[in-house]
Amino acid sequence: MNKFLSCDWGTSTFRLRLVNAITHKVLDEVVSKQGIAETFQNWQATGLPETERIGFYTNILRGAVRQLSSNIDPITPIILSGMASSTMGLKEMPYQKFPFTWAVAQLPIQKIESNDSFLHPLYLVSGFRTETDIMRGEETLLLGCNIADDREKVFIFPGTHSKHVWVKNQIAFDFKTYMTGEFFHLLATKSVLANSVERGNDFEAFSAGVKATLADGNLLHNAFLTRTRHILSQSHPLSNYQYLSGLLIGYELKTLVPDVPVYLVCGAELQESYKNALILRGLKNDIICINADDALINGHCKIANYFL
Repeated sequence: MNKFLSCDWGTSTFRLRLVNAITHKVLDEVVSKQGIAETFQNWQATGLPETERIGFYTNILRGAVRQLSSNIDPITPIILSGMASSTMGLKEMPYQKFPFTWAVAQLPIQKIESNDSFLHPLYLVSGFRTETDIMRGEETLLLGCNIADDREKVFIFPGTHSKHVWVKNQIAFDFKTYMTGEFFHLLATKSVLANSVERGNDFEAFSAGVKATLADGNLLHNAFLTRTRHILSQSHPLSNYQYLSGLLIGYELKTLVPDVPVYLVCGAELQESYKNALILRGLKNDIICINADDALINGHCKIANYFL
């Protein structure tokens, strides 16, 4: 079967695509804000027994398939990654222990057979762990990034919970999580800083935020300067927004080692911010940018070509 359904069910977003496994071409797609967190809340509100959980989630998948404009064969398999295998997902799966070797057979994938109410067979992808950290979703993106040499490198997956994955000799041997995106959201919307920030572009303010991390400053103090910039210096809220963004991204990148190539795997907006922050920090790293959607589709196609 050359075609399959690629589903990335994240914490706050849902993406379903019809994909040609041979050409990697996306033939159709539907995107919504019905992420796993919202879905899990809706599931809890039903009061249904745990035995009905998979059915509840697959009913949402069925509705998404119907939204596609293409005529979908009812037995088309679905490869499902992201948070769907978490405690909030349709079925919790254990984490596979690092290292990561780019072998599809190593991935923790469970097939959920079709039934009369849901004819699509599901291939549910779980995540990875070290002794101190966990990931779900990034393992599929990592699979979709091709490794061509044995040099040491670091993959950065910016987002709500940014991941830094260290690779050497074509083996990913460690990773760390940084709550950069979540901290930014909480500070910008729920804290005393909320009235001092407004979404907008200001490269000079972003640069000031990044540069504030170069000294031995304290994050908690520097974050409060977002408010004092507004009160004492009358700086515009959009400038403060970018200052806070640069500050948090700069602290995330603070422990990066110079001269190790950096692979940024994300969308265009975050890619630009992280690339600028790396340059502003004066690191002499080669920076290679990879579109996260392309990496996801590549990863799912590798899984499809192995299992289907």
